Amino acid sequence: MSDFQVAVELGVDLMKDIVAAGYSFLKEKSKARDFWGAATSKYIGGLLERNSTIKVLTMREPQPLEKLFVRANILKDKITAELGLSAEELEKFHDLDRRTFGKIAETVDGELIVNQLQRFIVLGKPGAGKTTYLRYLTLMMLQPFSQIEQRKLPVFVTLREWADRKKPLMDFIVEQFDICGFEEARPFVERVLGNGDCVVLFDGLDEVSQEANQHGIIQEIKDFSDKYGKNQFIISCRVAAYNRWFERFSDVEMADFNEAQIEQFIRNWFHAEPEVGKECWEKLQKSPQLKELASVPLLLTLLCIVYNRSNNFPPNRANLYEEAIDALLRDWDATRRISRDDVYKQLSITRKKSMFARIAWGTFTENMYFVPERILTKQIEKYIEHLPGFKPEELDVDSQAVLKSIEAQHGIFVERAKKVHSFAHLTFQEYFTAKYIVDNAREGTLERLVNEHLYDDKWKEVFLLVAGMLDNAEELFILMERKNNELLKVKEIKELMVVAEGALLKNKSRYPDIVRRDIAIVITLILEYARSQTRDFIIDLDRFFVHEYASIHTRARAQVLDFDLNRALDLRFNYDQVYDYDFVLGLARAHALDLDLNLDILENYVKVNVFPIEILDQLANFLKAKILILNCLEHDAFVSKNIRERILHDRLMVGEE
Repeated sequence: MSDFQVAVELGVDLMKDIVAAGYSFLKEKSKARDFWGAATSKYIGGLLERNSTIKVLTMREPQPLEKLFVRANILKDKITAELGLSAEELEKFHDLDRRTFGKIAETVDGELIVNQLQRFIVLGKPGAGKTTYLRYLTLMMLQPFSQIEQRKLPVFVTLREWADRKKPLMDFIVEQFDICGFEEARPFVERVLGNGDCVVLFDGLDEVSQEANQHGIIQEIKDFSDKYGKNQFIISCRVAAYNRWFERFSDVEMADFNEAQIEQFIRNWFHAEPEVGKECWEKLQKSPQLKELASVPLLLTLLCIVYNRSNNFPPNRANLYEEAIDALLRDWDATRRISRDDVYKQLSITRKKSMFARIAWGTFTENMYFVPERILTKQIEKYIEHLPGFKPEELDVDSQAVLKSIEAQHGIFVERAKKVHSFAHLTFQEYFTAKYIVDNAREGTLERLVNEHLYDDKWKEVFLLVAGMLDNAEELFILMERKNNELLKVKEIKELMVVAEGALLKNKSRYPDIVRRDIAIVITLILEYARSQTRDFIIDLDRFFVHEYASIHTRARAQVLDFDLNRALDLRFNYDQVYDYDFVLGLARAHALDLDLNLDILENYVKVNVFPIEILDQLANFLKAKILILNCLEHDAFVSKNIRERILHDRLMVGEE
């Protein structure tokens, strides 16, 4: 017997008493048994067949839902859009964790919610897995080992399909049973509903268009749930498309995937190749930007599809972000043949992206992650007022409608609290900021990016994206080098460069001279910071300069060293020891010997020259910018061979004006 047949028999066994009670109106009990036997098997089999596999985006073939599914979590508190937080309060959370937009909310297991609520509407962002969640609950009703306490006969209603059929809800449901061979289907359905033995799952309220009389659909669901109130009712809808229509339903919101769920999903996806799944998860952990997208099930699916193509994520993340955004703007609805009401049909996909880019640039430049609705709609208004079809006197109404449509249909923006919005992910805001810079390079955006933000850590990802998105990134690199080399005019920095060159030992070291020279500067800088007892700067230097610079430069030059440079430069400091200059000096001495550096020269220089904190900061910025330039080069940036060689071999002479 196949696994499918076993599942059908288990489901039939769970539902047999409910079906038998539904046919209790028949006087001939033997006839009732004949009815429910084959018909129930067919109905249960149909439910399992329609809901037990999943195929989204560019998946080549359907995958078993139960093997791929990760238990959904439901937010424990009120839905996000109802939070009474201001933009300023949200910013405080954001400061704690930029990539997850701050506070991690408490959640409860999505399967256990079924045991607690008789009527609830599941709200979620596009791609949050609402339909998959309802389909999973359908399967769990038929699974004897699930956590659901009270079994009910599942009735799954795809609202878009029912709306298109233009028939009463009861007729539509009866038809589903009639198709499965239930004789006397109408009295049977009326009886099981009257007994309260069903769980009716209404999927995709947001997918019902205005043309299909959405108001009438909503009213009929309300009347139906009131008439058959003893049953359990579950509705799914995109959070931004919901307008609090169901007063007697509890509102719950699907939570984003947490780290454990992301890892589990990846392992489930690559269950046939566990080592590939392990490597995928490890590489995802190294990229906070991609990991941020992975919190959305649809985008995590896309990441798994992309990784499966070449056992890696592409070095140019901009291409991957573009694919993710297209999945939300176009592909997700298109693959399911959904045509939504579009209040901004005048905006093509290209125009929408252009508008998002303009908004991202304006907000990111102003350090604004959470935008009050009045400001965001004004920005939308400024963009659409130049497009044909929008009347000046209606712009305010139009901009409000456009914002709601963007949030409901695409999930590019989300409402973080009542009338406070943000990009769904910091990654999207960074990507669209970079897109604006690239699209408007002729207007001087590259110069402004470099001159104003080269040393700002917040803009690092934007620099990387711009480098990868430009058809030719030479101008960007020239601007970055020119800006950074201005610091060489600082007397103390110029002197230190000369001292670092003089600290190099041996003509033929196994390490590149440029790497050794810059690490000599780093060691000197660490010693200076240790003398001034600024602990945070030491730890920051260790993380950003010593490890990152050496490994990046080594990779960039495609050199395979016979020594673990990262391990050799492991200058991590215990918090209790960080103020101990002698301890720092001891570590530096051991690593300087490994690197063929004359530490005495550096130590003597530090003893004689005590840099003010302003100079230390400038020197730190100089090194950070060099790391950023190398990072940009690695980010699939296109430059001529001459420019690339100059960057990698650092041909610029110390003190060159």
